[in-house]
Amino acid sequence: IVYEIALPGVKDERNIIINKLQNSIEIKAFTKDKAYFKLIPLGLPIKNYKLVKETLILELKPAEP
Repeated sequence: IVYEIALPGVKDERNIIINKLQNSIEIKAFTKDKAYFKLIPLGLPIKNYKLVKETLILELKPAEP
């Protein structure tokens, strides 16, 4: 499962905080004058993430049957 989240102005992965909560994933990102917050209501494990052209690409591991 892949989520793409636009983060205009965010140019460095060090400005992104991703917290895996019990039943969701919390994403915070910062620029000089803006802050972004997103809560994804899925309790799936995070496989990988990267920042490409001000877009966070978040890969989640699907639930096993």
